[in-house]
Amino acid sequence: MRGLLALALTSLLAQAQETPMNNRAVWFRILPEPMPEAVDAIALEASSQFLCTGQETSNGGANLARLDGEDWQLTGDLAWAAGPGRFNVRVRGVVSSGGIGDQAIYTYHQLLGLPEGGRNLVPKYRLDYRLVYDGRVVSSLQAGGAHLLGTDVAYVVPFGDRALGARIGASVQLPTGDSHDWSTDGGTNVMAGAAGWATLGPFHFHAQAEGVHVGLPAGSAFRGPMERRTLGRAWAGVGLQGQGGGFWGGLGLDVTLQYFESPYRVGVPFIDLPGFQQHWVFTHRELPHWRFGFSEDMGSYTEPDVTLFVIYRR
Repeated sequence: MRGLLALALTSLLAQAQETPMNNRAVWFRILPEPMPEAVDAIALEASSQFLCTGQETSNGGANLARLDGEDWQLTGDLAWAAGPGRFNVRVRGVVSSGGIGDQAIYTYHQLLGLPEGGRNLVPKYRLDYRLVYDGRVVSSLQAGGAHLLGTDVAYVVPFGDRALGARIGASVQLPTGDSHDWSTDGGTNVMAGAAGWATLGPFHFHAQAEGVHVGLPAGSAFRGPMERRTLGRAWAGVGLQGQGGGFWGGLGLDVTLQYFESPYRVGVPFIDLPGFQQHWVFTHRELPHWRFGFSEDMGSYTEPDVTLFVIYRR
């Protein structure tokens, strides 16, 4: 397998920089989306989420951060030109449930001798997304169903071309969901960011950095656990896109690492501390509009165990 992958990588060429994937853990999905490239697109993502049992409480049990479930998220981007830049509206809908992947992930861990983190101690196919702070329920989702998440309206201005360029932009996230079931935090949030990319030989390097401000309404239950309402996040990666014939000659791969700060301070390290995530995106020259891939944590466990995604860009 390693030999085949190495053979594929030697035949790949550069691809353009695109909107990075984001952390889909339920307690971060209420934050603004990454600055988009502003092209029409639709994406389907499936996330399995689980936080280690026994490490989800603090303050004598008065604080609880529980993450156990599965999400299927559909994301749509609608973009159009306006002045020197482009507007982009991103709408997100998600179906949450106890999932169908618990047994598969348990078996996978068993086969590789990986720790279960308490999966074997809780009921299979359980849905329990819950944050309790100082005895008060901040947001909770324990019954499956479909939910509309916050809607992002962004404006971005690009510079340069596909080989060397940059873009800047900002967005406003409208509270179109319900703050009681993790659809939104109930406030109007904002994001400002910048991205840059450069092609060097067969490699395409890209990076994106953003600042996010969470605008919570008065009386919001999120005001307790969110001691920080301004945070930063960043992505950096390298991609290659094959232009040859056959399957291996046309294969493309982009690997991006993400760093993100957390607004929470509840005494549970897995939600309080900054996190790191890896995103693997596969493309093919014969399928120029399609992206396939997965995202996974890098040991910080502040994100889903794994997210699988497919993206169509018009």
